[in-house]
Amino acid sequence: MDRLDLRLVEYFVAVAEELHFARAAERLHIAQPSLSQQIRRLEQQLGVLLLDRNSRRVELTPAGEVLLRDGRKLLAQARRTADAVRTAAAPRLTVGFFGSAAIDLLPDALREFGEREPTCTVTVRELALGRLDAIVNGDVDVAFTRVVPGQTELETEVLLSEPRVVALSATHRLAHRSSLTFADLRDETFITNPVDLADGDRPPRWLSEQRRHELRGKVATRATGVAEILTLVAAAHAVCLVPLTVARHYPRGDVTYLPVEDADPAVVSLTWRAGDPSSARAAFIDTVRRIAANRKDC
Repeated sequence: MDRLDLRLVEYFVAVAEELHFARAAERLHIAQPSLSQQIRRLEQQLGVLLLDRNSRRVELTPAGEVLLRDGRKLLAQARRTADAVRTAAAPRLTVGFFGSAAIDLLPDALREFGEREPTCTVTVRELALGRLDAIVNGDVDVAFTRVVPGQTELETEVLLSEPRVVALSATHRLAHRSSLTFADLRDETFITNPVDLADGDRPPRWLSEQRRHELRGKVATRATGVAEILTLVAAAHAVCLVPLTVARHYPRGDVTYLPVEDADPAVVSLTWRAGDPSSARAAFIDTVRRIAANRKDC
């Protein structure tokens, strides 16, 4: 005998722990005569007596004590191996997001997708504003972005749009106003994203917008996240146009948010790599579409 039948080891461990065939059979959900037969079969395969039993008692032999000790380890390792194999085979999905782009949709999407695809392991990863390289190289399967179709070769689908506001230091000369236009911001310098996603010689979206309103497109600095932007704004380094979601979810006493009446709206988009089929990603995108559609109807 050069290998053990794990099923027979499981039967033996149950009997050895219970020291009672009837209780062990009930625990294993098999008939007692069948259990007795399987234990005898195991003893025959090993060529040793594992249990000393008579009508009144069941006791382990020295060989049985060894098999109980090592058999428990074998069964535990077998369970770990089976779990590892199932985990490796289970679908996985990595969802990225830009700053505030996922605040309103991602929690509901994760909850509903988890109910729909309970075997899929989902991880979430925040991306630096404007950076799409994690999607391009496949580290992220799908991401909530602020990208509009045509800005990138990646697949992009706009889910929602929302107004943009300007974030100003609470001590800024315009902070007392109830709303602004681009004309009011003519002399300001702006904080922008570090990557503009422009193609070729086409100017980035923020610069095209400023040129339409005859602003000079002065940039004070570039920032990679919402917290960094607001810290720079609060320190009066510059101003920044942000989606209304930022004003709702990042209130600060040292930052004032004001509507900009003629600003282009911000979008919330899903972005993913084309030609990379994934049933998990398709199911996630479908889930997000339904949630976004319900938000539009409200």
